[in-house]
Amino acid sequence: METCWKQYGYKYYLNIKDTNIMLKYKCCNISIISYFQSKRFHKGRSCPYCGCSHTVKYGLNNGKQRYKCHDCKRTFSDLTNTPIYRTHHPEKWDAFIKCTINGLSLRAAAREIKVSYVTLFYWRHKLLSATKKIEQNRMKGYFEVENFFLKFSNKGKKNIEDNKERVHGRSLKSFQLDKDSVCVVNVMDYHKNIYSMAIGTGRMNPMDINDLFSKLLNGNRFACSKPKSFFALFFKRANIIEAKRLLDGNSKIIKYRTECLDWLSQFRGVATKYLNNYLSLFKFIKSVNFSRMAWYIKKLYASILYVNIKQTNLSIRVSDNCFD
Repeated sequence: METCWKQYGYKYYLNIKDTNIMLKYKCCNISIISYFQSKRFHKGRSCPYCGCSHTVKYGLNNGKQRYKCHDCKRTFSDLTNTPIYRTHHPEKWDAFIKCTINGLSLRAAAREIKVSYVTLFYWRHKLLSATKKIEQNRMKGYFEVENFFLKFSNKGKKNIEDNKERVHGRSLKSFQLDKDSVCVVNVMDYHKNIYSMAIGTGRMNPMDINDLFSKLLNGNRFACSKPKSFFALFFKRANIIEAKRLLDGNSKIIKYRTECLDWLSQFRGVATKYLNNYLSLFKFIKSVNFSRMAWYIKKLYASILYVNIKQTNLSIRVSDNCFD
């Protein structure tokens, strides 16, 4: 167990090295299939396609209860439009989620679960898409905000025109900001409400900031950011008092950024079109307590229970860059 821990480097996920705790994690027998079947429609059944509440039972399909919508006449089950819908080996999703939480690469998880790493690629992105759709909480009270830039990545894309030479090992501060610089904004308060999202390429403009904070703030009056940052103008217009102390290495938001970059580095590069999905998963991981893995997994299931995922393997593969 300890060798496996060092080999796959779980520190960015759990930051603990207690082998006994890891053994307890492997004993968490929470089935995502049974959880979805028992919880998804317990408050009332509605059609996942049109939202109509007038539905009736419509027989069984491979032992799974089917329903029919009176309005659109389509049939569905408890798993329709969930991340595990239309996936092979749904019984292995629980093991896959634990491998994802523990930080295993696709190939390492494939060896562990006995499923092709190509299949796990699509599973991962369905899970990432679900976490991205989890409702964003508004900031409460005092909050910290900062931004950083990443190089635009076309990882996995073929036949790229005007593809620039890639320079590895280049620090974030060593390149000039241009259209290939992706701006990531992090916001965090003292109630574990976190916002982390790539909002566009190049330098931010005032409209980007106004649109961003209109969705996040809830009468906040105190904030902290980097010295001479472009957030200062917005704070002044919104009558937000900027703290005299400046962000440094001990600030929570700076530590969050460092851990986020370390975590992203495990994937040996992330395509920009998937970047917000990865940031959403990391945000969710950092916002919960890892001392109880069973509780964490149950919270994850509850958070994605009502999320409609209509992506197919083809739509995942050909998706375009989207900053929302």
